[in-house]
Amino acid sequence: MSEFKQFHYHLNTEKLSRGSKGLTFVLMADMHNHVYGPGNELLLKAVEEQKPDAVLVAGDMLIAHSEGSFTPALDLFRRLQERRLPVFYGNGNHEYRMRLRPKIYGTMYQEYAKGLRDCGVVLLENQSTLFEKNGLKMRIYGFELDWRYYERRNHIPFQAEELTKAFGVPDRDCYNILLAHNPVYFDSYAAWGADLTVSGHLHGGIIRIPGIGGVISPQAKLFPKYDAGHFKKDGKNLVVSRGLGTHTVNIRIFNPAELSVIHLHPKDGKE
Repeated sequence: MSEFKQFHYHLNTEKLSRGSKGLTFVLMADMHNHVYGPGNELLLKAVEEQKPDAVLVAGDMLIAHSEGSFTPALDLFRRLQERRLPVFYGNGNHEYRMRLRPKIYGTMYQEYAKGLRDCGVVLLENQSTLFEKNGLKMRIYGFELDWRYYERRNHIPFQAEELTKAFGVPDRDCYNILLAHNPVYFDSYAAWGADLTVSGHLHGGIIRIPGIGGVISPQAKLFPKYDAGHFKKDGKNLVVSRGLGTHTVNIRIFNPAELSVIHLHPKDGKE
C-alpha cells in the first residue's frame, strides 16, 4: 500500500459565531507503523496543504507487538511538532493493549507515551483538555474503551453513563470533541453529548461493496453500521476514518487508505 486518499467532511455547529472563519482538523487513525515515502514525507505534505488548526488522532498508530517498533509513529509526530501543529491523541486498542499487559510488553507503552509527550503531543488517557481557536472554545476528550468491548464474542451494551463516569457531564458551552477509537457505540457517544466523535478501528470494513459499504469488522461482524465516513444522530456528528494502514489482514478492496479532513463551519456556513 503506497497511496492514500483525502476524504473531506463538512460539519456545522451553532457554537461557532455566525460569519466566523471556521476550523479545519486533520484526522489520523490506524496507521499501524505504515509510512508514505521517506520519513512519511507524502503524508506530511498532505497535512501541511490543508493548513489545519489541529491534528486529531483516533488511535492505533502502531502495532502492539512485543518485538515491534514505534519509530515510524514517533518520527511522524516529531515532524508535526516541527510544523508547530497542535496534536491531540486518544488511544486505540493497540496502545491500550500495551498498557494493559506489561507482562507481555514490558515498558513499551510508557516509552511510547513519553516519546509522544516529548514530541508535544497531548496524549489523553481518559482525560480531557481545553483548546480554543477562531473564537470557538472546545474541550477534547480521549476515551479508552475497556478491553471487553473489543472482544469478538462481546455483546455487552455500552451505555453513555460509562462516559459520564470517566469525564462527568460535558460542558454545553464548549464544542465537545471525543476521540473514541471504536465507532460502534456512536449512539451512546452522541447521547452523552459529544458534538463530534472521531474514530477508526474498522479499517473501512476491509472490503467495500460500492453502494453498500464495508463488509466485515475486526470483531468479525458483517456489514458494520458505522464503517467509514460521516454520520449524524440527534444533531451530533461522527467521522470514521478508513485508516492509514493495515495489520494482520493486509488487504483493502475498493477501500483506499484515508487521511480525513474535517471542516467545521458556523450553522449558516457550508453544509
